[in-house]
Amino acid sequence: MKTLLPADGPVNVRRYTLFAMIPGLDTYVASKLDKKKFATIYTIVFMAAILAITAVLAYQLTTDPILSENEIEPQKRVEMVNEKFMPKIIYVIVISLGIHLPIFAYLVRKWSIEWNKQFEVSPK
Repeated sequence: MKTLLPADGPVNVRRYTLFAMIPGLDTYVASKLDKKKFATIYTIVFMAAILAITAVLAYQLTTDPILSENEIEPQKRVEMVNEKFMPKIIYVIVISLGIHLPIFAYLVRKWSIEWNKQFEVSPK
């Protein structure tokens, strides 16, 4: 497995900000800016929050009195779950991406600017 090393020089801030919004490339960008550890922790915490919200929604399904009736046909039960659960999950995903992407893009932009400052030559 090849280890990604930090960039050797200045980076393109716009390109890295765009890459931060693409899954997979966000890890590449973080490793090039030497922030892979922080980015990994941030992503794990964010994904854990999404998983917790999904678990709460799934629990709500188990406590639904209509779905807990034994007389319902299996196909009808599946349709009811899809009607109740799927829209909520889609909302969770869209809202979480709407929160995650701007925050991570801001962080990558900030990190890119900080990274480029290391390579600026101060006038004498």
